[in-house]
Amino acid sequence: MTNALMATEVYGVGAGEYGILGSIMAVGTFGGALLAARRSAPRWRYLIGGGVFFGIAGVASAWMPNYIAFALVLIPVGLGSLTFLNSCNTMVQTSVPPQYRARVLALYLMVVMGGTPIGSPLIGWFAELFGIQIAVTIGSGLSLAASLAALLVWQKFKTNAVPLRSQFRELLGR
Repeated sequence: MTNALMATEVYGVGAGEYGILGSIMAVGTFGGALLAARRSAPRWRYLIGGGVFFGIAGVASAWMPNYIAFALVLIPVGLGSLTFLNSCNTMVQTSVPPQYRARVLALYLMVVMGGTPIGSPLIGWFAELFGIQIAVTIGSGLSLAASLAALLVWQKFKTNAVPLRSQFRELLGR
């Protein structure tokens, strides 16, 4: 969402260079897809690690000194983004008991896809008030903070070797 403003406002390049940014980011997402294909099962470390990696790469991308450096940092942004989203999708689809899967997927997709109409105007508003680099930093920083909070929670509970499916059953009183 923010690459267009970064390209035009921060680096002063045109539509052609903006288009190249999407292709360069796709290199990272392709790498993330190849790594995901190697995994046999979803793991919390990939989900949380992807979120942390995405947050760090996103903050770094906001402050790159020139267009070329920004474009190169989009490769790890794409890798972290796809690793996180793929891990989330896989975790939701394989960890939820079958009788609840459709409902949980509906809520999950509502948050993932439905957050855009709320998040996009907020990012635009922050970009207008503080500048696009601050807006990207805030968004990436929030992703990083949420991922680090998840890491702390995961570290606390990872000694509990109960499978996630069993945790759902216990939570639902079954």
